[in-house]
Amino acid sequence: MRLFIDTNVMIDIIAMREPFYTDAAKLIVLAETKHIEITASSLSFVNTFYVLVKNHPKDVLKEVLKKFRIVCNVAAIDEMNIDKSLYSSFNDFEDAVQYYSAVHCNSDVFITRNKKDFKSSEIPIMTPSEFLASINKK
Repeated sequence: MRLFIDTNVMIDIIAMREPFYTDAAKLIVLAETKHIEITASSLSFVNTFYVLVKNHPKDVLKEVLKKFRIVCNVAAIDEMNIDKSLYSSFNDFEDAVQYYSAVHCNSDVFITRNKKDFKSSEIPIMTPSEFLASINKK
């Protein structure tokens, strides 16, 4: 199962942001044990660093991102992704870029805490807790 994680989930993991960290961190454990594959866009790595460096030492943050990168694939953002995003019906350009990155890398599920921003999605949109509940039912 291939999961694409949105920037908000990546920040939850890297910053250990409660009350969201626990469920998001469980995704990392699943990836480490090869039960799932996770991907984030290159934009998410940049945005996560940009947001968190204001309150975290740069060198510490880079080390945490290096460790995170071991279990997380990186989806490139190319001109096709940008073109689809520019001509999409998304209200938020960054959300469109994230979504088309997920589609381009054949993700099975898009993981975000902002489900309302992805109403017309062709792939399932779930929060970390919803995804975990769905696999516990199986």
